[in-house]
Amino acid sequence: MSVMYLMDMKKYEEAETYTASVLSLLNCRPQEKFLILAVFMILICILLYCVLSDMLKKSNTEMELAFLQKQKQLKQEQDYSLQVRRQDTQDFQTKTVQELQDFQILLEQGKYEQADTAIRNLNQTFQKKRFHPYCQNNLLQAILEGKRLRAEQEHIHISYEILLPEKISINTTDLSSIFFNLLDNAIEACSASGNPDPEIRLSANISNGFLTVYMHNTKNPMQTFTHKTTKSEPGAHGYGLSIIEDICQKYNGSYQWIDHNDAFDSIVLLQIKNL
Repeated sequence: MSVMYLMDMKKYEEAETYTASVLSLLNCRPQEKFLILAVFMILICILLYCVLSDMLKKSNTEMELAFLQKQKQLKQEQDYSLQVRRQDTQDFQTKTVQELQDFQILLEQGKYEQADTAIRNLNQTFQKKRFHPYCQNNLLQAILEGKRLRAEQEHIHISYEILLPEKISINTTDLSSIFFNLLDNAIEACSASGNPDPEIRLSANISNGFLTVYMHNTKNPMQTFTHKTTKSEPGAHGYGLSIIEDICQKYNGSYQWIDHNDAFDSIVLLQIKNL
């Protein structure tokens, strides 16, 4: 059995013990001892490299797994959003047809004032219910809509003010990751807040060469922000803020996480280029 064989089998402690035992059995001259010591130090360096390499591979695997889980969750939310939107559209069409028929009956009966009121109410309902896109980016639009539906399911008041150009120098995946993780964290915080009227306010705009994303959300005053996840599945959720911080560094930006006891502010700045 050799040292390299033990290291290939990842039996690092046994390799170290084996090497030490061989050295203790050798009775060499000073020059030979120096050579053996040099070889031993090289083996130690190789051993440390193998250990660190395994640790890095494990960390990368965990991050890839977390990313895949995020992608799966996004796909599920997109499918649910599409299903809800389809049902809402069908219900709205049915109701609109019925109201138009009622409007026609009022006209035929000469009830013009009532018909005028009916058509005004129908117009107000249409303006309220019709689909309002938040931005031109389809992936980002799907994320915002999916998170809005999830928030409303959990009785969280959520509002958006997104002012983004049709084209932007920030990669779509990076941009979507920021909004996805911010909203995911905010919904979790609101759900655990114990507040009967939790809220999320999200805004995004471009000014002075920077994209500024600001989010305000309700949180539990008993939970102090420590930059660590409090969620039940840290493997799936623990990388949210780290992902955003890495993206900020990529675009020469900055970030702030501000705990206001019963509320939380997130501020993300990304430098953009003129297209």
